[in-house]
Amino acid sequence: MRTAAPPFLPALLPLLGLCTACDGGSSAPDAADATTDLPDASPAETTPDASPDHAGPLDDLLRLDQLQVRGTHNSYHVALDSPVDPSHAYSHAPLDVQLGEQGVRAFELDVHASSSGEGLEVYHIIVLDPLATCDTLAACLTTIRDWSDEHRGHLPLAIWIEVKDDTGGPPISDLDAVDVEIRAVLDEDRLYTPDDLQGVHDSPRDRLAASGWPTLAELRGKVFFVLLDTDRAAEYTRGFTDLVGRAMFARADAAHYADPWAAIAKVNDPTADAELAAALAADLLVASNTCGGGDSDTACAYRLAAALRNGVHHLMDDIPAPIAGRDYWADLGFGPAPARCNPRSAPPECTPSALEPP
Repeated sequence: MRTAAPPFLPALLPLLGLCTACDGGSSAPDAADATTDLPDASPAETTPDASPDHAGPLDDLLRLDQLQVRGTHNSYHVALDSPVDPSHAYSHAPLDVQLGEQGVRAFELDVHASSSGEGLEVYHIIVLDPLATCDTLAACLTTIRDWSDEHRGHLPLAIWIEVKDDTGGPPISDLDAVDVEIRAVLDEDRLYTPDDLQGVHDSPRDRLAASGWPTLAELRGKVFFVLLDTDRAAEYTRGFTDLVGRAMFARADAAHYADPWAAIAKVNDPTADAELAAALAADLLVASNTCGGGDSDTACAYRLAAALRNGVHHLMDDIPAPIAGRDYWADLGFGPAPARCNPRSAPPECTPSALEPP
């Protein structure tokens, strides 16, 4: 873990404006009149220790887009003792603790090229917000892989990768470097890639149109990746044509929902009903930001309730578990259970206990 900011931090405070442009940040108002229509809490379901052949009772029925999972924004993040901005005032547990104790099943990792030219580093903003529980992409992915090795019955894990050249490090000129690091840690039988979704069809979208998202029977124990940066999507999809051979899916914006490679989107604001409806109508998996570390409990509860109601699949949050001094946390209504049935798409047979059975 990085442990201290360099003493010349004050000279770099003009860079603080960078943090307000970060894709994952929440800009929710302090909505005093917000409704907090969260589901009633049920007895807590524990996150299971699953054997390699563990399967849920509805795995042949339930599909990936029929659940909602708890996720974390800037999943590696550790706050400085005196954060330079309120939005940086949160710290996440190590990734394996998030997986095991907090029921997190979607992550976001910010990657930067190393100044030494060796590997990819993970942090938020150089000097201003540099601390992380895992300093490199390889270390972060190794932690996730090792936990997965011991809990092979887990729901598929989503890892959103954001290339943050503008907040530190040399430019990452070739996204092949990200694919290489992913595949250096995770074997192909553990990865779920755009090629796997496409299968025998002409494209991932043709697969979605023909038979929808795969069932949990196909995906349990898998890990899939999404390139978060829409400004790098043209490069990664070879001019918005395909993702053949790629390790990651690419985030589609509204102009590309119908493209043959498009399968996953992010609508940052979970209260943007029309935008979310358009993404879901295109059969996309959708993520939204539900709570930022600098947001009030009221604003966070309002956004989480909207995300749950609107059918968001990945609920990306800075407070995935109860912490001192906050009443809010990303409670899906079932204690630390990592997922719940999506109200917009799950069949009536779906129950949270069927998603990750104890």
